[in-house]
Amino acid sequence: MDEVLEAFERCQQCYPTVQLSFEVFQARVDEILSRQMPVEAFAKLHHEDLFLALACARGDRVAWEHFADDFVPILRRFAVQACGNSDEGEDMAQEITAKMLGEKNRLAGYNGRSSLAGWLRVAVSHAAIDRFRRRRRQISLDDLKVDPAKNEEAQDLDAHWGPIVSAVVQNALARLAARDRLLLGLYYLRGSPLKDIGRLFRIHEATASRWLEGLRRKIRKSVQRELGTKHGLRPSEISSLWRWVAASSVLPSIAGSSPSDGEAQSDHAGDCVKKSARRIE
Repeated sequence: MDEVLEAFERCQQCYPTVQLSFEVFQARVDEILSRQMPVEAFAKLHHEDLFLALACARGDRVAWEHFADDFVPILRRFAVQACGNSDEGEDMAQEITAKMLGEKNRLAGYNGRSSLAGWLRVAVSHAAIDRFRRRRRQISLDDLKVDPAKNEEAQDLDAHWGPIVSAVVQNALARLAARDRLLLGLYYLRGSPLKDIGRLFRIHEATASRWLEGLRRKIRKSVQRELGTKHGLRPSEISSLWRWVAASSVLPSIAGSSPSDGEAQSDHAGDCVKKSARRIE
């Protein structure tokens, strides 16, 4: 108790205008020690960083000002190093900062075992990896290379209908409600498990799976309708084209089977849905 109080008083001296009670600080320390480390390890915690992060997580304006002055420049430097150029690094640093401002509980996850600067470096590393993965999946259907193993007829089909189907799907996705686009983005872009999606929307994962299946059918009907009305295809021609869609690299998750957690984790399942959804997200 005395050791924690002494540390708290040092934190107050370091940040005299930040409003955080000793009771809140002690409760957080007790939570960290009981779950992650022995009591004697308290002395190794970064007390001042923990104090500031906890105050930020509780919405203290002065604490956020200290964070912006002392740590955002560090975060920006890490981001520039991770991206390899200043413009993209600045963009990523702003993105991470905005998320922390909008989701204050992110800083509540900081436990003081490493420095706050070190914790931010890890956050930047994860963000850089996510950005790289998104970039890989952002290529338009127009840029997809034809498989050389395909015959000449299939290549002609790819060349003619690939861009058309891509544009039609873009239109179908753009007409979806914001919630539905978020659902598709979480599942097909981020690879979020159905359990996590269900927790976010406060529904059972089976319900999340039904929602995704319903969206898949809705998009398919919309695409087929537009192919018929705007491109003059007969129902039999649309069915033939859709079978090609299901068998090719174009929109396999819409044309294929129902969603599952295994499918969400695949880099190949639903690539075109990922690409199209990313461009309207």
